[in-house]
Amino acid sequence: MGKGMNRFKAPRLGQIGIVVEDLDRTKEQFESAFGIGPWAVFEGEPAKCVDRGKEVSFRGKMGMAQSGPVQIELIQILEGDQTIHTEFLKEHGEGIHHLGFIVRDIESRIKAAKDEGIEILQHGLLKQMGMTIEYVYLDTRSLGGVVFEFIKPSFFGLPFPFRSPFLNVGEKVARILSR
Repeated sequence: MGKGMNRFKAPRLGQIGIVVEDLDRTKEQFESAFGIGPWAVFEGEPAKCVDRGKEVSFRGKMGMAQSGPVQIELIQILEGDQTIHTEFLKEHGEGIHHLGFIVRDIESRIKAAKDEGIEILQHGLLKQMGMTIEYVYLDTRSLGGVVFEFIKPSFFGLPFPFRSPFLNVGEKVARILSR
């Protein structure tokens, strides 16, 4: 890491990402044991994803729910190329994979990370029904064993509040339109 690490300030924590083998089972367990929910669940593949310099393709399922000011994200990879998620699951089993930080200017955050010597693990773009989520996983594993993620959500190009009530509405609309 670079000498000026104190210049690289992380925004407020917005998300805890957990890699799981079975999203539906874990979601039900979190609901019954901890009262976490309601959940917005999406299934699909990224519009684009580069994992450690290589373009990859995979299909996954994401579930998101609020727990106070922090979003809990469950991630299940269903099929496709090997990614940091499938590697994590193979090496560590289910568990906390990343801490996510919501940002408006992802490019300046990427530049600041690179200036500090922090490598990009994965950079992807998710698109569904006007909503776009650009995300970047940073290789911060040597700093406490967890990956940091920058997340830039937008809806038709405008900044979007990345909280479950808004996502729940999007999920319901997606279900209706897919019938």
